[in-house]
Amino acid sequence: MAGTASSPSERIKSLTRLVQNSGLYPNNPIVNSATTEPVIWVDGRDHLLFCSNNLLGLSNHPDVKATAQKALERYGLGSGGSRQMAANIDVHRALECRIAEFVGQEDAICFAAGYMANVGVIPALMKVDFLQSLAQTHLGHQDATSVREDETFGWEVFSEELNHASVVDGIRLAKAKVSRFPHKNMERLAETISQSTMPSKLILSDGVFSMDGDIAPVPAMAELARKNNAMLMIDDAHGVGMLGENGRGSLEHHGVSSSDVDLQMGTFTKAFGGVGGYVAGDQEVIDFLRISARTYIFSAPLPPSIAAGVTEAIDIAEREPWRREKALENAFYFRREVESQGYKTLGSEAHIVPTLIGDELKAAEVTRLLRHRGIIAPHARYPAVALGQARIRFVMTCQHEREQIDFLLGCLAEMRETLKL
Repeated sequence: MAGTASSPSERIKSLTRLVQNSGLYPNNPIVNSATTEPVIWVDGRDHLLFCSNNLLGLSNHPDVKATAQKALERYGLGSGGSRQMAANIDVHRALECRIAEFVGQEDAICFAAGYMANVGVIPALMKVDFLQSLAQTHLGHQDATSVREDETFGWEVFSEELNHASVVDGIRLAKAKVSRFPHKNMERLAETISQSTMPSKLILSDGVFSMDGDIAPVPAMAELARKNNAMLMIDDAHGVGMLGENGRGSLEHHGVSSSDVDLQMGTFTKAFGGVGGYVAGDQEVIDFLRISARTYIFSAPLPPSIAAGVTEAIDIAEREPWRREKALENAFYFRREVESQGYKTLGSEAHIVPTLIGDELKAAEVTRLLRHRGIIAPHARYPAVALGQARIRFVMTCQHEREQIDFLLGCLAEMRETLKL
């Protein structure tokens, strides 16, 4: 509907035009081929893709596709409802059992997206007092609930400042007291948590930081959680399948027992080439989440074909370690060479290798020039990263060949000279 110059709709449209005219609006290409391959078809020609999350090349693996196709023929396209209603299908449960076994936990709960896992589970944990009061009322142990559903006054969340947006949004929905600690600063976390007077505490951190590619100090956080009687939840979306001797993730990478971390969150979108997310932990905690996480209760689960295909992908990832080894070798090579050109990679340790540009407009120009050379590599800027910290976020997979990486390095060397980066 029409509005005045100051109406919300006009202000939204005005801001959109401003961003579009500035050159900062994302110009994402329409791809006419699978975006899970290192070479994709855009605008009538091949382009090298350096931002795919298909880290182990499993999305198009013939065994994965065959398993998914078989499930598609048996179960159909969708799930037909939520897990609490009609759609508690055997392939969903098989996937939960498989990923729990893989990461060394008793059980797991799966969601249609990794984002849904975090925004559902984090607030759910803080409903325990309300649900306990509600259960006692229904069981006749008390006359009426003494705790309101929106009350989380007994909780304090200690959140890493570079946590993923889904973690940040989950914390906002939880409505608990929040204390953010500086990136990987365990001294500050120790000081803050020791001063907390809250009876319930939760430490939240990414395992591998999605915009920097560095790895969280999980052992130190586990020790602080133990000393302060706090829960610890690690978002290992970028670690599972990639880090550790057996690809179990950031815990295995550091030699931390799964029993030292209450909840491990991860996704099926990265290493396993599918879609969806999960949270793994003790069985009774997972059982609690099935009756408290709203994104599980009130949403449809993964399509059965995806659940079956991801289960197969986990099996392949486990028996073919060369996939993660090659991806990490590619990242090591690219990181070493691009640093030798003078780019800063912000402490990257894994398959994510950012190159810091700084200025948002210059970062947008680098992305545009790379596209002109036949390379797809979007830039990350605010709000994904802090203002003035724009970067090109490269992702190395097991499917990239050395000559493709060398071509990218050559382009970056030219641009550093041309744009005075």
